[in-house]
This record gives sequence, structure tokens and C-alpha cells, in this order.
Amino acid sequence: MSYEDEIVLKKILKSIIDSTAGVKYTIIIDETGITLLSQSKFKLSDDNTSVEKIGAIGGAVFMAGEEQGVILGYGNIDLQITEYNKGMIFSMKIGRGVLCIATEKNVNIGFIRAVMKKWAPKLEKVLESYLDVSENVVNKELKELFNSDSISFL
Repeated sequence: MSYEDEIVLKKILKSIIDSTAGVKYTIIIDETGITLLSQSKFKLSDDNTSVEKIGAIGGAVFMAGEEQGVILGYGNIDLQITEYNKGMIFSMKIGRGVLCIATEKNVNIGFIRAVMKKWAPKLEKVLESYLDVSENVVNKELKELFNSDSISFL
């Protein structure tokens, strides 16, 4: 991820956290559940929550929900909301990634939904650019690895 992309994504995640009381974490994960970037209202020493675990589980739950929608013929998920006794997790597809927002129980669901829909296109654009660059680097490295000149060294 370029420095500029990371700055843009961090600013957006911070804007989401600052948009209303009750938002605790914003996380961008890829389709495999790997946390790419996150923001929290807490200092690391104030909170023992593992953002990586939230991202991994959030990604798995989101992908399972998408598969369930396909089986039922409902199509793709627009927004997934999981409500717990003490909080909620909102998840939205952003291109080849997922935006997860963890909140307290008493947030305005409509407002969180509107904030996510507002920022989703920008997040998708920056994330798509990052993932395209990453794939090109991996493809180049794989080609070099299996280049006939490289194999002769083995």
C-alpha cells in the first residue's frame, strides 16, 4: 500500500469513528479476512481487543452471509448488521474488501448505514488501486520464481 493510499484510508476511517458517538472500531479487511487497516477510539493500552481477530471473524461471517444470499437467490449483501447484547457490527462490501464497523448498542443504525454508504465508493476506489498493485507485484515475483533461468539454480 502506498503511503498516500494509507493516509487517505486512515483519514476516512477516522472520519467514520468521529462521525458519531458509539463507534468503537473501523476495520478494512480483504476477502480472506486479513486486516489491511484499522482505527480505534482506544489507545492500545486501554483496550485488549484484537482488531485482527475482529477482522478475521467479521470477514468469515460476511462471506458466509453472502453465500447464504446466493443460495436463497437474494443476491449480494448490501449491508450486514450483527446485533449482540452489548454492541453491533456493521459490514459492507467495498470492492474486493469489506468495511467493518464495531459500535456500542445504542447507535443510530440509519446514521451508521448512511455513513458507510457515503464512504464506500472512495474506500473501494483506493482499495482497488492498492490490490491491483499488490497483485501485479505478486504475479511478477511468481513469474521470476518460475522463470527457466531461475529454475536452473535449483
